[in-house]
Amino acid sequence: MSITVKTYLTMRQVMDNRAVFDVEFDRISIKNLLVELTLMFGPEFKSMVFEENTLNIGPHVRILVNGKHYGTLPDQLNTILTSDDEIGLFPPIAGG
Repeated sequence: MSITVKTYLTMRQVMDNRAVFDVEFDRISIKNLLVELTLMFGPEFKSMVFEENTLNIGPHVRILVNGKHYGTLPDQLNTILTSDDEIGLFPPIAGG
């Protein structure tokens, strides 16, 4: 099945400047997709998404599934993605 990944701002920079791309998996959860993307894009991506030395999602990264924050989904990070789902990845943003 094909899942579309959209990247924004500095997240795009650590993902080879890919704004939109598709990944193919038979069955995968949101969290496992993020782990797979870490294998594809390396430690800089991992440090933007996960807390240091863990696989816990960092408090400031924003992950949307079809426009909805993953935290609003019943299974949250364990949600199994389906064909044609769209994942939006926003980096931590600081402001004042």
